[in-house]
Amino acid sequence: MTNSILTLTVASAIALVGATVLDSAARARLLAQSRNPLTGERALVQPAPEWRNTSWLNTPDAKPVRLSSLRGRVVLLNFWTYTCWNCTGALPSLVQYDRQYRDQGLTVIGMHCPEFPPYAGEHDKANVAAALRQYHIEYPNAQDNDHATWNLYDIQYWPSFVLIDRQGRVRYQGAGEFHVGDATHLEWDKRIRKLLAEE
Repeated sequence: MTNSILTLTVASAIALVGATVLDSAARARLLAQSRNPLTGERALVQPAPEWRNTSWLNTPDAKPVRLSSLRGRVVLLNFWTYTCWNCTGALPSLVQYDRQYRDQGLTVIGMHCPEFPPYAGEHDKANVAAALRQYHIEYPNAQDNDHATWNLYDIQYWPSFVLIDRQGRVRYQGAGEFHVGDATHLEWDKRIRKLLAEE
């Protein structure tokens, strides 16, 4: 009887240790998978990589904008393409953020990332310029025709958004269409205001 109790106690202890180890491994996997599978959103703070796009629209003399030149400002990156219905659906929100918060320290940057091969026209600067006019976009836009910045930020979906704080750190990342006044728009607005309030 004593041996049975001892065996049961040892087995229980081994099971408990095993469960703890598995639980730790599961937690480690969850932490490693920082992207929310439903929203595509990440909330881990990390240094924002410097983009190196050379073709720009809506900048003085079409000169490139560097992340390092925006230190001290909050930056909202929008990865989009003008042929994407979901991307164009989100543009009014971005235009509103730009108009509402530019003077308070927000810089919205469009990263135009073509979805289709070059013959489809998305790589053409004139077509991107026409789309900027059509959607009343006045903030800077880069052509990311080779998806270098897309890959640098590990973007998976059109449209995607990256919010960078004044110190150049990624604070929020997410994907999906939203509209002026809906819950997601208001959540991004809250995040922008939070980062603008930080020193």
